Amino acid sequence: MGAAAGALEPLKKLGASFGSSTAAQKVVAVVAVVALVAGGVLFWRWASAPTMTPLFSNLAMADAGAITEQLDSTGTPYELADGGSTVLVPRDRVYDLRLDMSAAGLPGDAGTGYALLDEQGVTASQFQQRTTWQRALEGELATTIGSIASVESARVQLAIPEDDVFADTAGTPTASVLVTTRPGQELTGGQVQSVLNLVSSSVEGMKPEDVTIVDAAGTLLSAAGAGGAAGGMRDQQTTDYESRVQGDLQQVLDRVVGPGKAVATVTADLDFDDVRSTEEVFTNPEGGPLALAESGSEEEYTGASGALVGGQLGGTGIFGPDNIAVPTQQTQGVDGADAGGYTNSSTDRTNGVNKTTTQTQAAPGGVRRQSVSVVVDTEASRTIDLQQLEAAVSAAAGIDAARGDVLSVSQMPFDTAGADAAAEAAAAADAAEAADARTALIQTVAVLAVVLLLLVVAAIAALRRRKKRGEEEPLDLGPMEPVPAPAPPPTEAVAAVPAPRPALEQVAKPPAAVAREQVVELAESSPDDVAELLRGWLTADKR
Repeated sequence: MGAAAGALEPLKKLGASFGSSTAAQKVVAVVAVVALVAGGVLFWRWASAPTMTPLFSNLAMADAGAITEQLDSTGTPYELADGGSTVLVPRDRVYDLRLDMSAAGLPGDAGTGYALLDEQGVTASQFQQRTTWQRALEGELATTIGSIASVESARVQLAIPEDDVFADTAGTPTASVLVTTRPGQELTGGQVQSVLNLVSSSVEGMKPEDVTIVDAAGTLLSAAGAGGAAGGMRDQQTTDYESRVQGDLQQVLDRVVGPGKAVATVTADLDFDDVRSTEEVFTNPEGGPLALAESGSEEEYTGASGALVGGQLGGTGIFGPDNIAVPTQQTQGVDGADAGGYTNSSTDRTNGVNKTTTQTQAAPGGVRRQSVSVVVDTEASRTIDLQQLEAAVSAAAGIDAARGDVLSVSQMPFDTAGADAAAEAAAAADAAEAADARTALIQTVAVLAVVLLLLVVAAIAALRRRKKRGEEEPLDLGPMEPVPAPAPPPTEAVAAVPAPRPALEQVAKPPAAVAREQVVELAESSPDDVAELLRGWLTADKR
């Protein structure tokens, strides 16, 4: 009982102290206790909550639904992120859960990609092996393309020709890609080019121009044979070029003329043709021609003298080239030479020349022709030289008269009604924002003033209550009775006979003793209040 009473004593003192507090002090104490308990509960929940880590990412909706259903059946806590495509589980169970999901065949794309080759038997025919390999390659490409940030899913179809030993040339493989983007996102030109290079580099003999890319809306992003740009992509490239040049020109005009005093417009015609050309140039080498090959022949015939008899040849009967009779002494005259002959020589020489072969391939997207129009406000054009402005614009836009570029710089009065209305609207918006900020500040100050006023009122009420306690009538404790002197020790005779003990009776305490005990208890429970009361009495006595 004594231990229990000692343990309850602090609670009694706390209750007594709380009971003697003012209303404002009680409210503050209750709010502090509630805030402390709530903070402790929140901290305990935060400290005891498990750390979540991704189990799988970039999941299809069907796979995410199957995985969450499996987690619900096992009672495993989980969270969804990235629009439901990422499943988060406690960090300490992620590896075990991945093994369990793999055993259950989740995610559902386990039957695509190179996993198909693991299911192939030893009795598969050559056609089955080829088809399975192509399907595996298509699945791997679709999974890789689906890893791009803006792509939700992708399908890839490959057309790979078979090898034919009797064909002179091998066929060209082609590919088609269907891309489904995430809601509110589109593939940029750079991402389309990345998909082209990714697919073409994964298939032997395929080029980027052999790949066709289409989105889920049916928009042609890249056509086969278009050199990487087709349809909307060509328009996008043209728009990007025009916007870039127009932005550069507008910066120059704003610095020279002033903001809103000049407007530039650019219209460009880009060449998306894939042009390949070969050029060969032949020139004579320095120092004269050089013989690369040379050959010669020489023929010589000799014969004796003879005479023609009856119009026939003499006894020699010699014929030269082309069946021409060799003349003798008789055919040449009586005084001719003693003998005749024939000599023939020829030379064949091949001279070398300089040869230069140049193969040129023009990349699609070059500027074929562009037109630039600049309009300056009449008021602003009075302080500038339009010829110098035209030269500056021509240099900034890259105007080339040889390809037919056109530049026009003119001055016209600008309609400032729209700009003035926009300025007034902006000023009104700023004023409204400032008024809202001022109103919020006034409300905040008012709330603080009310709180401060309540605190002042509570303090004044507490002071009045304490003053009223000090003005209460003093408690009558009654006359202080003297303590009787101790009796002399009894004699031996008297001590020998023990006196009978009187029966214990319940003696009622006098009112003065009860009041004294109450005062002592009050001083122990509320020493500050008692001290304040005594200080008030002393002040009243001095007055």
